[in-house]
Amino acid sequence: MSENRGRQLLPGQTSRVHVYDVDARTSRLVFESRTLLVEAPNVLDDGTLVLNGDGDLWLLPLPAPGEDGVLDETALVRVPMPGVDEINNDHVLDPTADSVVVSARDGELYRVPLPEGGSAARITDTTAVLPVVRKYYLHGIAPDGSALAAIVGERTPEGVWTTDVALVDPSSGDTTFLTRDAHPDDGCAISPDGRTVLFNTERFTPGTAQLAALRLDEGSSPVSITGDERVNWFPHLSPDGTHLLYLSYEPGVQGHPADHRVELRLLPGSLTRGARIAVVPETLVTLDGGQGTVNVPPWSPDSAWFAYCDYPVGG
Repeated sequence: MSENRGRQLLPGQTSRVHVYDVDARTSRLVFESRTLLVEAPNVLDDGTLVLNGDGDLWLLPLPAPGEDGVLDETALVRVPMPGVDEINNDHVLDPTADSVVVSARDGELYRVPLPEGGSAARITDTTAVLPVVRKYYLHGIAPDGSALAAIVGERTPEGVWTTDVALVDPSSGDTTFLTRDAHPDDGCAISPDGRTVLFNTERFTPGTAQLAALRLDEGSSPVSITGDERVNWFPHLSPDGTHLLYLSYEPGVQGHPADHRVELRLLPGSLTRGARIAVVPETLVTLDGGQGTVNVPPWSPDSAWFAYCDYPVGG
């Protein structure tokens, strides 16, 4: 363990990781710990999970298919990140290189080599906009690695805080805003065809987050995907574009807090391309979680399964 301290377990709480087989509609527990809280799984090409915990980045090699057993914290492999003091749960794998881009608690984005780790390269420079305080929260990446999809939080000298969707050049850190308004936005991702940005926003229903799609064509405006009473966060298209996975809170929840009863829901991926079909979301799993469950892309590269975290107390 490092001296970095991220979110911690509550008394009597367990941090768990599951993998969900989409065709079989079954979930399998693969990891649990009562000492380390892990969050936000990504999936490498070989099926290894990438997680954050205690401010660090970890690899979790999964057992081979058919092997029984549940792993614990001794199976985790820490990824060294010299130059990065502490990260949060916003990290995304680069599809074009052996690296991961992480969001640090200093508000910057850094590129870290995988799997061995090593010196991190800083991508952004938040000091360039002072006295405005800026923080980057990474949630997605273009399929060719040419752009990062990030939420940019800014606080003006007058104390006004905004969150907007932006594309960040991974080479220069140049930031292009796709939204620039007072509506709270979060959870942005780029579709597998590179043409659409998905995110959750309160622009359609003030106080209640819904999923939205924004075509990257000039002059396009966000279009709502969901419009129910529940609070919907973190849209994740499967790599083949077939499935849209998201996190759903009960009505009235503000933000995306931890330790709530939440659902993982599934919609057809065609909704993000403008298909307007009558469809009821399918609830795959009901769990104790929220923050940390699926903040970032959790799909396997073959779209057959995804990973998620929950945090039950007691039992």
